[in-house]
Amino acid sequence: MKTLSKAVAVASLLSAGVMSANIASAEVAFNASLVSDYVFRGASYTSNGAALQGGADYSHDSGAYAGAWLSNIETADADGEIQDDVEYDIYAGYWMEAGEFEIDLSYITYNYADADDWNTTEISASISTAGITASVYQDIDAANTTYLGLAYSAELPQELSLDVAVGHTVDGKVDGEAVWGEDFTDVSASVGKSFDIVDVALTVTNVNYADAEDDTLVFLTASTEF
Repeated sequence: MKTLSKAVAVASLLSAGVMSANIASAEVAFNASLVSDYVFRGASYTSNGAALQGGADYSHDSGAYAGAWLSNIETADADGEIQDDVEYDIYAGYWMEAGEFEIDLSYITYNYADADDWNTTEISASISTAGITASVYQDIDAANTTYLGLAYSAELPQELSLDVAVGHTVDGKVDGEAVWGEDFTDVSASVGKSFDIVDVALTVTNVNYADAEDDTLVFLTASTEF
């Protein structure tokens, strides 16, 4: 998965008083992953090639958080030619509990070193309970695309984990022109296992977008946190 751009998002969050709290109430964590394919919402962004990904997250006892994440990726240049690129995302949000539910609100921006016209910003809201998460992501840039998600996580025998998800992209428009040309749905299923220093997972995705090069993708993930 991917998460999130502009330093102003982090700055505005921290200026609200997060950093003024006792540092003992805050926590910073780092993560790194190697994936055999960078797949996001059913599409490969590395032409089925490997990606090295990593990030850092700051979380506070108040529920406020912020972080950054990056990955190698392929984008298109001004002439439409595919080029190697770097995606760097920055995000900030607020998490809270309300009875049996967990609520997460976030501001996410996606940035690309050599493809400024790919940059975009989303706001999101999700609610979780009993392993089920429902979410909505709204593009607040020109594209105005909406992504609706529903996911379920469960523990399996042999200390395995199962994650299944379905997402639906509601097409937006730029200057009256459709961005994707149609609405479409992606589904995924992942089985994972945690070891002492690394988590591994096998994921299968499928998307019903008419112009997708590959409807079904299979990839491996090895990740760690520290």
